[in-house]
Amino acid sequence: MSESDGSGGRNGPPVSSCEVPWGPAGSLRLAFPPGATVCEGDVVRPDLDGALADYPAALAAALGTPDGMGRLRELARPGMRVAVVVDDPSRWTPVREALPAVLRELQAAGVAAGDVAIVAGVGRHHAVDRAAMERRVGPEVAAAYECHSPPVDDLSAYDDLGATATGLPVRVFAPVARAGLRILIGSVLPHLQAGFGGGYKLIFPGTSHRSTLGALHRRGITGEEGRDAGRLLGGDAASNPMRRAIHEAAGRLGPCFSISHLLGAPGQVFRVAAGHPERVQDALAAEARRRFRAPAAAPADIVAAGNHPWPGDPMQSFKVLLHHRAASRPGGVLAGLFWTDPEEIDRSFPRTAMRLIAATGAAGGWGIRRAVPLAERVLSAKGSPAAFMLRWARELVVDRAVLVYAPPLFDRIGPRLGPVRIFDDPSKLWSAAIAAAARTGHGGEPSVRIFPSGGLTYVPSGGG
Repeated sequence: MSESDGSGGRNGPPVSSCEVPWGPAGSLRLAFPPGATVCEGDVVRPDLDGALADYPAALAAALGTPDGMGRLRELARPGMRVAVVVDDPSRWTPVREALPAVLRELQAAGVAAGDVAIVAGVGRHHAVDRAAMERRVGPEVAAAYECHSPPVDDLSAYDDLGATATGLPVRVFAPVARAGLRILIGSVLPHLQAGFGGGYKLIFPGTSHRSTLGALHRRGITGEEGRDAGRLLGGDAASNPMRRAIHEAAGRLGPCFSISHLLGAPGQVFRVAAGHPERVQDALAAEARRRFRAPAAAPADIVAAGNHPWPGDPMQSFKVLLHHRAASRPGGVLAGLFWTDPEEIDRSFPRTAMRLIAATGAAGGWGIRRAVPLAERVLSAKGSPAAFMLRWARELVVDRAVLVYAPPLFDRIGPRLGPVRIFDDPSKLWSAAIAAAARTGHGGEPSVRIFPSGGLTYVPSGGG
C-alpha cells in the first residue's frame, strides 16, 4: 500500500490536487478547495508494483506446477464431464486469455469438447447473454463449447445436494454439480462479506440457486456472533463465517481446481496461481492484503473514494464506498468519485426504480434511514435473499452523509437518489462535503482522506 509513511493522517507536505483514474484509460484531476487541507499521506493508493511482464508464460508455469493437486491433464480423463466456471463480466479477470491454455490441458487428457461446459458464475448479478459471453470467453470458444449463464430462480436447473451440517441448502447449477471435475477461473479482490472474492465463491454463490445464495449472504451479514459485518472485509478465511459455509458446501462436490489471479487495473496481473482452491485462495489473499489494505489512521471527517478499476456500473461503485466506510467517522462524509458508463447505469438499477427513489428527495432519505432497518428485519425473518442488500444500504447512509460525483447519473436522475446527493461538478461536491462535515464536526478544519483507486483499496472496521 502506497502512502508517504505508514501512520496515515497528517504526514507529508500539503497537495493542491491529485489524479484519480477515470474510466478505461483516462484521469480526473481532483482539485482540493480552501478549507480542506490534504497532505501527501492523506492520498492512499494500492501497491501496483511488479505486474507480470509475460502473462501466458506465468499461466503456463502455474498450470505446470499446481499447488496441492496434480496437473489438469492428470486429473481429467476421456469421457469425463468437465465444468469450467468463470467469473462474470463485472470482474476484469483475463478469462479470455486463460481459457485456451486450460482447454489445451483438457484436450491433452483426451476430454472431448462436447463434454466441457463453460459456466459464468453470475450469482445475483445480471445474466450473461450470448454477446456478452462471446466477449467474455472469445467467439471461437463460445462457438465450440457449451456455454451457460445459470438462471438463478429456476429451481429445475439446479441439483439439490442436501444441506451442510450447519443447515445451508446446497443447490448447484446442474452442469456444475454433475461434472467429474470443476475448473474455477477467477480473481481475488476485497469482498465485504467473504473477506476476499475468488476460489469456491465462483460456485457458492456464483452458480448456486437463489435459496443458497441468500443463505450464504445472510452468514456474511452478521456472522455467527452478530458482529459488525465490516470486520469481515479483507479478513482470513478461517475466521469468516461466510467462507466457512462456502467450504462446507464445497465438500458436497467432487474435485475442484482453481486458477486465480491477483489483479490491478484491467490488463495488469500481479500473480496467477493454480491448484487446490483453498491453498490458492489463502496465498493470493495474503498478497492482496499486503497490497490493498489501507494503513492505519484515525477516521477522517471526509473520505473520498474513486471507483477505479471497477466498470461503470453504479451498484459496484456503491460497494466501493462500503469498502471505505470505516475510514470516515460516524457523522462524517463519504464521497464517491464514480466514473459511470451511460450504457451500464441500468445494469443494476432499473431506471424506473432510480427515478422513483430520486423523486422522493430528502424525504425519501428520511424514510430509508428509518424504514430500511424494519424492512431488513422482516426480510431476514422470512429468509429473503434481499435482506443483505438492505443491510448494506442502511449501513452506508444511516450515520454518514453520502455524496457522489457522477455526471451521467446526475443527467439520468437528477441531484438526489434518496439520501444520496449526486453532483455533476466536483467543486460543488467539495463545498457540500465541507458544509456537511462542519455540521457534525469539531468546528475546525475537516480532516480528509482520499482513495483514488478505491476499487482495490479497502478499510476494514476496527483497522485501517
